[in-house]
Amino acid sequence: MKDEVDLPKKISSGKTTLHQPFSNLSNDYTKAINKRYHRSGSLFQSHPKKIKIENEDYLKNLIIYVNTNPYHHDVGDYLSYKYSSYMTLISNNKSFLERRYVISLFNDVSNFEYVHRQKKNKLDGLEGFKEIED
Repeated sequence: MKDEVDLPKKISSGKTTLHQPFSNLSNDYTKAINKRYHRSGSLFQSHPKKIKIENEDYLKNLIIYVNTNPYHHDVGDYLSYKYSSYMTLISNNKSFLERRYVISLFNDVSNFEYVHRQKKNKLDGLEGFKEIED
């Protein structure tokens, strides 16, 4: 986790919320795309929803879901997908991730790996099912 010293003054003083910089980035990106392609309006169908994580079980399921999502969508295996945090979480390499906290949610690294394999196995079991097209 970043030290308070590294945070912009507005955020560390509490004068703004942490989501504001992300909102500004999204708005600037939308304006640039709209200007470039002579269009207007939202780039996305709907605004992203924010959900407050209020219990540990939901957080653990969310971590597993995010890490196995590339596999679920046939983008790649979560073990080798370069945008996944999975390998960083199980490694000892330097990182800004709260590795100890995340792993502690699953007791240890081996259990963290085990629950991800279980999720992958469940996804493998669904492989034969196809969506019905209209």
